[in-house]
Amino acid sequence: MGISLQESMQILDVKAPLDPEEIEKRFKHLFEANDKTKGGSLYIQSKVFRAKERIDAELSRAAEAEQKKQAKEENS
Repeated sequence: MGISLQESMQILDVKAPLDPEEIEKRFKHLFEANDKTKGGSLYIQSKVFRAKERIDAELSRAAEAEQKKQAKEENS
């Protein structure tokens, strides 16, 4: 991926542990605040979008790992 998790967290101003609701709230606020039609920056809006995309990928990966762990424990 082109952006690190750490940078993504800084852009959206979120801390670990990652809370999907807080991430969505920060994303919506920053994305709308940087709407070009409202005088915002397309560059910053793009960074905000990529940051959310990166964090979402991390959350998906963590959820998959947890499911695999639980399945392994159930089969043991």
